[in-house]
Amino acid sequence: MNAVILFGSPRKNGNTVELARAVAETLKEKGWGVRTLYLNDMNIRPCQGCYTCLPDGVCRINDDMKDVRKYIAESDLIVYATPIYWFGPSSQLKLAMDRSIAFMDENYNSRIEGKKAVTLTTFGDENMDTCAPAIEMFRKTFDLLKVVYAGRVDVPGCQGEGNIGQGYKDKARALAESLA
Repeated sequence: MNAVILFGSPRKNGNTVELARAVAETLKEKGWGVRTLYLNDMNIRPCQGCYTCLPDGVCRINDDMKDVRKYIAESDLIVYATPIYWFGPSSQLKLAMDRSIAFMDENYNSRIEGKKAVTLTTFGDENMDTCAPAIEMFRKTFDLLKVVYAGRVDVPGCQGEGNIGQGYKDKARALAESLA
């Protein structure tokens, strides 16, 4: 089994990485292959809305998204890890999500139907509703792609780096355990 982590935070030592690391370590312990893609380090341009990708799943934009698509296609599980900025995912992750239109065909049938996805979100305030718009966007995206939304871990109160409580890391590990 393989998993790809679409790591949407610009901070490699921030709070979101703690959740992603907990999931990755747990899956690796269970024998999974895990690849983490640091989207901030990749060259991913915005979708142009041209739909050139629909016939064969190949986007006309020649950038690192071709690698992201490849790793998603090879994976059984897609992990969307992002801080919440302005009630949505980071722009790094949103770029990759927008370009996922290439996983649809001309009749809007999914090329990745049946894969599983989980979300890991972190946000600064204590109000759990802060992540609600992003979670709704993820749900609708996964429904369209016919990807199974297999769980989530949402962590409030993430001010500063490295202050996620052990309980949230345990939740991330438990989520990974439930999938492995």
